[in-house]
Amino acid sequence: MVSAKAIDLSVRPTQSADLCYPLSGIIEYLPEDLLGRTVQSFGLREFQDELRPEVSLPSPYDLLAVLGTGQATPKPSAVASAIAMSQPIGDGADQIDTSLSRIALSRLRAADIAAGLTQALSWYALKNGADLTDEAVKKRTELIGRNANDPNSLLKLLDRLSEVLSKRHDRIATLYQELGPGEVLAPESISTSKSTTTGGQSFNTTAEITTRYIGHEYQIPPADNRARYLRSEIALRQERLAAYRLVSLNTHENVLFQRAMTASEVRKIQLAYVDTFLMAPFDGVITAVFHNVGDFVAVGQPVVRLENDRTVFLVGTIKCRGLVRIGYNAELTTQLFGEPGAPPVVINGVVSAIRGHDPADEQWNVIIRCDNQGPTGRLLPLNYHFDFDATEITLTP
Repeated sequence: MVSAKAIDLSVRPTQSADLCYPLSGIIEYLPEDLLGRTVQSFGLREFQDELRPEVSLPSPYDLLAVLGTGQATPKPSAVASAIAMSQPIGDGADQIDTSLSRIALSRLRAADIAAGLTQALSWYALKNGADLTDEAVKKRTELIGRNANDPNSLLKLLDRLSEVLSKRHDRIATLYQELGPGEVLAPESISTSKSTTTGGQSFNTTAEITTRYIGHEYQIPPADNRARYLRSEIALRQERLAAYRLVSLNTHENVLFQRAMTASEVRKIQLAYVDTFLMAPFDGVITAVFHNVGDFVAVGQPVVRLENDRTVFLVGTIKCRGLVRIGYNAELTTQLFGEPGAPPVVINGVVSAIRGHDPADEQWNVIIRCDNQGPTGRLLPLNYHFDFDATEITLTP
């Protein structure tokens, strides 16, 4: 145990920050009595993480019940219930105001951001509600199909059309091989007419006319027929690709991805609105106010200064004849402001940093971390300088 005296020792906060806004604006709210007020920290990150621009609606495929036939039909009761619940959940401007207004140190004028957030949430809810109505689900399933394996999907229909064209090509090729290019299909039409004439004599006339039709449509060279088939197949492949993309974009995962992108855009507006509130990042006391209501502040321009005086650093020079190391326990006994007859104040701490001077002067530069919370409040005021005669320091390993 060694004794020491305070040569030039003062109280400094363990945390100090000049709080500013991450966006420019005009200060709308700043309490007149903010200076000197003790404030508590607010978990802004946790609050931002809880912002959910979600609507209480299920995804399209959650509304579909797969039957034994492989067809999918929507549940009307589920759709009606979902649409009735399509209200934003605690993420609008009013909800954010309710959560932050009571504990904000200051805030900017943000009526335009609040209006944009309200409109964005309305469009977000309307989009999800319109996509999930009974009529929309039925029409989407009818025209596109539930997935690529649905027998009624566009892909299956194009496959059938391709099969028909292929069979037609094969049939025409066979006819050319069997009948030659002159007559592919030559159907005959036979018509019979009979007339009777009376007038003294009776005449019966019977005429039979046979008409042979040459199928001009089919009298094409095999190469042309092959070219028509290939052109049709190429067109079908392009349509099949477009249908595949359309079906793929309609899958459950992609619908959720599109909703997530929309939600992220809403979240950007929410975070911009939250940034108009100035919150305390740690517990402390307001020691400076740099602006007033109505002032314009730019990005990063200090508005208030917050300092943590619950734990403090005693920074300065002490005189000690002996060895002092980091981690030593320190006990300070002092009379504040050297007032005679005042009760002594005792504060305990730990040496956090130390650097020696020349051996002749027996002085050390030290930083001692102390708990500044007493039974009735803070023990030491910030920036207080200890009196040499009224302060005794005891250092123990």
